[in-house]
Amino acid sequence: MKDSPLKCDFPETGLEQQLEKKLYRTHGGRLASPPGRKVSGVSDSSEDMDQGVAYISERFIDIRTAFLSLRRAMPVIVSMFMIIVLALGWVVSLFYSKALLGVLIAFGPVWVAVYLFEIFFPYTLPVRIDRKEGVVYIGHRGTFYRIPWDELEVTFSYNWQYLGSGVVWERQYYAHLFMREKHYFCGKPPKMPLQRKKIYSGFKEENMYRKWNFIVRYYNEGVIEEDKENLYGANYDSYNQHVAGQIGRRIFGNVLFFFFMPTIIWSKYTPFKYKWPKAIEAIFGKANYY
Repeated sequence: MKDSPLKCDFPETGLEQQLEKKLYRTHGGRLASPPGRKVSGVSDSSEDMDQGVAYISERFIDIRTAFLSLRRAMPVIVSMFMIIVLALGWVVSLFYSKALLGVLIAFGPVWVAVYLFEIFFPYTLPVRIDRKEGVVYIGHRGTFYRIPWDELEVTFSYNWQYLGSGVVWERQYYAHLFMREKHYFCGKPPKMPLQRKKIYSGFKEENMYRKWNFIVRYYNEGVIEEDKENLYGANYDSYNQHVAGQIGRRIFGNVLFFFFMPTIIWSKYTPFKYKWPKAIEAIFGKANYY
């Protein structure tokens, strides 16, 4: 399969090569920041961005990491799959009485396992961008960094996903934040001088650029009118505030959350979650969104 560079016109970077330890390797690195700038020709709209935003206000925004976005989507995928499988099992059971029971035995444990994982495994913290002070807070395995926006290092890159036996499937794209030891703020001392964290991982290059353009636009302009409509589903509180005067819509939405996106409710009430350290809570209060 023919390789090709990323479509953005940002300068090339070898920042990844400076890492002492790499769990995976990417290619074609481009430096998006500093300085933080948009990819030309790509939208900076917040439309369809609620899966990547945990909280937004004029003061700060919490951006979900790639892992957090995956965890939010996983129960939806599994629940939809189980509904389809159970429906098919019910149809088949009209002819073979034990078909539905067989489906439950075969797939039920997977469904239960996903929900138990969501309940008992803590949610990682998002990346917090503070417009007022012009800094970014990042937690990474108990170490917390405070990076000035003008020094924030962000890269775009990709690697190849394989089906096996050397058969290439598709390119996967990544947006990484890099954390340097000099920006250590609190928590456990850094174990390495340079580390990275994924804020995007997916198979659509443009979606990576759209998320970054939205972040840059928010930092420069704050919350605009469209954000209020596009991002009300970012978390459980913002949803309920948005539909406060619409009882029917509120009930319907909560029923959907319960069956298809329980994490949006559970993340508010679960005791099994990481919290921002006191040094950061002293600045923002107890604002823990996932």
